[in-house]
Amino acid sequence: MEEKIVLEPFNRILSGYEKLAEVSVSVADCSALCRKYQKFGVEGYRLGGYRGSTYLNRYLNVTVDRAPLLIYKKQFLIPLVFRQTEASAQLFLEDYRMEGFFLLLEWLLIHRPEQAIIDFHKSRGIQPNKEYVIDSAYIAFRLTEILDGAGFPLSRFRTIEEFSEWNRTYKLIDNGSIGRHSKIFDPENPDNIAELQMILSIVGLRYSEMYLFIGELKG
Repeated sequence: MEEKIVLEPFNRILSGYEKLAEVSVSVADCSALCRKYQKFGVEGYRLGGYRGSTYLNRYLNVTVDRAPLLIYKKQFLIPLVFRQTEASAQLFLEDYRMEGFFLLLEWLLIHRPEQAIIDFHKSRGIQPNKEYVIDSAYIAFRLTEILDGAGFPLSRFRTIEEFSEWNRTYKLIDNGSIGRHSKIFDPENPDNIAELQMILSIVGLRYSEMYLFIGELKG
């Protein structure tokens, strides 16, 4: 029987003069996670520090010391440090959540690396021989929005029109425009469609009977 991963207190985070206490995976559990997530592109782990503007403290600069980091596709480091919330605790309790985490991460790295990578300079792009630290706290937050905030209604929709009407109120997808139309889903916008395909693929991990009304995930 597989042992459950329980997040433990992590207090090696400094923001300004304030010490933050969040939660992390224990180092003892990292080897098991590497084996489990190898199929998603995880190649190992290490302990390391990092700094930058992250979701851990609402995009204030933080310094994190000796955090467990998953090594993902050779050049990305995923800190196993998260905000102290119920959603963070659930992340490792149901297998579909971490599968969704990696689906979301992969999509963001292709389409919006500035959201996935801490202090990413979009104009420079992802350099092949450089290491990047993933904002895992943000990925976990966005995953919760998708699965727990939007999962059930999306699993019931049959058409893009139904989703578009729902999205006017709940604003799961932002079309990037400015002003009163900024949160309206645009079915003619390829980026909106690609994001919705990704979201439906994640929701389908939880609601296997759902109707993927615009097809499977495309890169």
